[in-house]
Amino acid sequence: MTEADDARARILEKAVEFFFTHGYSRVTMDEIATELRMSKKTLYRHFSSKEALGEAAIASSISQLGEELSSILKNERLDFGERIQGFAKVLAGRYGRAAVVLRDLQRDAPALWQRLLELRRESVQTRFGQLFAEGVKAGAVRADVEPRLVIRMMLTLVDQVLRPDVLAELGMTAEQVFPRMLGVILDGIRTGREAPSRPTGKPRGPRA
Repeated sequence: MTEADDARARILEKAVEFFFTHGYSRVTMDEIATELRMSKKTLYRHFSSKEALGEAAIASSISQLGEELSSILKNERLDFGERIQGFAKVLAGRYGRAAVVLRDLQRDAPALWQRLLELRRESVQTRFGQLFAEGVKAGAVRADVEPRLVIRMMLTLVDQVLRPDVLAELGMTAEQVFPRMLGVILDGIRTGREAPSRPTGKPRGPRA
């Protein structure tokens, strides 16, 4: 990693921390530069504006989310149901931790809010598409269900329900809503029979 790459990574890490903790509108570029003991000139060399930094921070956060979901997908010790539970826990937990900045973006930075929705849709669509394909393969998901339709339903619910204004209206948290929302969809597509996950231990040899 070059010195410039290292500086950019440090800026992004601090920006994500500040935005998640205080909200986007309440954080200034001066505060980030001061916290990093970096001149504003250096900060603006990497990010030309606060909006550019905000968009990069959103992309970084969504990328980390994608990595967490991919890690669950690749874990062969988990069956389909356990992977679904893992997805729900990661998505709801991350959304819960980001509640402050999400409310702020929706209210005060509509362009960044729309960018976040776009990136979230892409990440959810890709990972859930892979998950449902694995579910069909394992016999846990009905083969006659059109995956694209399920993904579209999932994206619609995520966009329309996992929103700060809707959650406030419901008086519920993302951690409460998302597993229930996911359960409504899964009840309609699961077969109730699933091939067992691969054993985690070493295979036993033949008995003497």
